[in-house]
Amino acid sequence: MYRVTAYFKTHKVSQMFKDVYDAIDYRDSADAHYPNEVIFEKGVFSMREWVFDCWNSVMDHEKNPLSVIPDFSTRHMIMQVLAWMWCIVFGIIVGSMWAGVASMLVHTLLLGAIAITVGTFETAKRKPTTFNFMNGYRSYGRSRTYTIWRDEKGNAHKVLLDPNDPGGEHE
Repeated sequence: MYRVTAYFKTHKVSQMFKDVYDAIDYRDSADAHYPNEVIFEKGVFSMREWVFDCWNSVMDHEKNPLSVIPDFSTRHMIMQVLAWMWCIVFGIIVGSMWAGVASMLVHTLLLGAIAITVGTFETAKRKPTTFNFMNGYRSYGRSRTYTIWRDEKGNAHKVLLDPNDPGGEHE
């Protein structure tokens, strides 16, 4: 990690970088605005970045070692079993079976919701026509000359529309 800090008369600007070339580029850009001082630090440890990377290395299904499994459902089930294992370990540590059960339920709900969300996003990205809920229904504009009405018995009748009516429910 690299940190570039530029001190101006009225304020300070600081930015963290993983790549040294990005940090050098930022340092040069900051230096072009005539700061009082520019400090380039390397080997800076960011706890926030470390926690984020640790979380992703375990929980992100595209970055953890389970990413080699091609089936998303299988990956999700393995993650669910691992979550249940950790719930049991947590329950044993706390000394209460009910803490483990409650933790299992919460993990099941949380991971299930995440899996459904990711699956929905992937389906929307790969096959957006899946979400066309009105496959058999098509709404036509005022260019058509009739509408279909149903009587009290449910029988359909074609009703001609007034040609002078502009149509639309908001007029």
